Amino acid sequence: MKKTLLLIMNPHAGVMKGKDNLYTICNTLCAADFDVNIRITQSPGHAMSIAREEGTNFEYIVCCGGDGTLHEVVCGMQRIPNESRPLLGYIPAGTTNDFAQNFGLSLNPAESVKRIVDPQIVDIDIGKFGDNEKGDNFFTYTAATGAFTDASYRTPQKTKNAIGYMAYILDGITHLGNIKPIHMRITAGNRVFEDDYIFASVSNSTTVAKMIKIDKIGVDMSDGLFELILIKNPQNLKDADTIAKSLLSPNDPKYGLVRAQASSIKFELDSKTVWTLDGEMAIAQKSFTISCLNKSLKFIK
Repeated sequence: MKKTLLLIMNPHAGVMKGKDNLYTICNTLCAADFDVNIRITQSPGHAMSIAREEGTNFEYIVCCGGDGTLHEVVCGMQRIPNESRPLLGYIPAGTTNDFAQNFGLSLNPAESVKRIVDPQIVDIDIGKFGDNEKGDNFFTYTAATGAFTDASYRTPQKTKNAIGYMAYILDGITHLGNIKPIHMRITAGNRVFEDDYIFASVSNSTTVAKMIKIDKIGVDMSDGLFELILIKNPQNLKDADTIAKSLLSPNDPKYGLVRAQASSIKFELDSKTVWTLDGEMAIAQKSFTISCLNKSLKFIK
């Protein structure tokens, strides 16, 4: 009996790698006895709607696009009751593909689809970012605010497609003078941090804000724990130099990058703030909690 599969594709992601490989992807899946149903996204939020409204009709949902498309699909799937959720597959076809690189997935769509045919299924944690009615408050690998974090949703898609990862670096350099500290009180487990910070992230990833690379040791996609990273506001040139070194060597404790692990992290701020969830913009209230939903999705690795 054929296995039912919903393929959600963003034709504009990356350099349209998914679109250009659509025949190969479908041919590989059909040859492996999948009944493939294709949905092409038409606008922001469309992938989330498709996953939420049609997901229960299929055994598999496969997302073909970038981190933003995957974010939408995951948000849609989180609105499906746990017992009815299909397996999630991902064919990376975006600009930076942070999530795929965390898992060591092939960035060649024609190669990546072979994982769906011969699946290795793992349970993965999903982050819940406060509460909202739209249902787009989930993330797969990072929630962040402050320095460099808005580059992913501010950089035009055409620029991302043209120069890839460098688009984020150039945007960050251009806006260095606009970085403003945010006063925060953060409770992570039994630890409390309070200070002025220029950067904060909660992640389940070895790459944060497209720029910070952290050690794979301690980062587990299914352990029920998230990694908190904070960067204090520099008071002088020496502090700024230390911060620069901490970004280049985030795993070296002598540079003072604040790090902690917890399953639930509460933020208390003086005002609403703009965050990025997997590269997509989100507005946070003055007080909110980021929770780890342990082993919330079954993912084809």
